Amino acid sequence: MIPRVCVLALMAGALLSGCQSSSIGGATGAVVGTVSGAATANPVAGYAIGVTVQAAVDATVKYVLREWKNDQQNVMANAAGDLPIGQIRHWQIRHALPVGNENGGIQVVRDIDTPLTRCREVLFTVEQEDAPAPAYTSLICRQQNGQWKWAAAEPSVARWNGLQ
Repeated sequence: MIPRVCVLALMAGALLSGCQSSSIGGATGAVVGTVSGAATANPVAGYAIGVTVQAAVDATVKYVLREWKNDQQNVMANAAGDLPIGQIRHWQIRHALPVGNENGGIQVVRDIDTPLTRCREVLFTVEQEDAPAPAYTSLICRQQNGQWKWAAAEPSVARWNGLQ
């Protein structure tokens, strides 16, 4: 007779073999849930633990990606803050992990002065290894403390994946 742990491990492997790498949390939750269910001999406990781990991992990954995009936007906004209209400046972001490091160019297209604050429309690119860098537009505004910040809550481009 095959032990219950082996059956559960085989089932988890079969399930994971069909998964794409789009959900780190799902894969992690499945493995932890399977092991927990086998260790406690209670599949309900294993399922609950697996779902909890999946939610925690997914939330952590989303948080880290949001922070990375925020850092990238701050670097870009400060690079373009006092740039003369039409001039291009290089920007670059490096993270502690060697993942998500990006660079490109940014150019101020026009100034938008209002009684409340000074904003600027910027045109920026993000370098890509095997394709021409597409150009995107956004707005940056000067804060009361003098720093420039990304003004658009969510740029309407696919590359941000709604993670702001």
